[in-house]
Amino acid sequence: MSDPDGRLVEYERLNVLGKALFLGGTAVRLAADAIDATVRRAADIYVDAEKAFQEGRDPNIEDAKILDEDA
Repeated sequence: MSDPDGRLVEYERLNVLGKALFLGGTAVRLAADAIDATVRRAADIYVDAEKAFQEGRDPNIEDAKILDEDA
């Protein structure tokens, strides 16, 4: 891995605190990527559903009405 300055970080040469920070940062990055992918997929599903709903509507058909509630 490399740090933001472009220097190579060797995991084996890190002390205990450095290893903990390295692993914690990696876990946070993976979690953030997973959340980002989930949000993007949910947004895509919402957009696709909205588009399908709008394309499927027929302006000549009225909304559903309850005709009889005796059940």
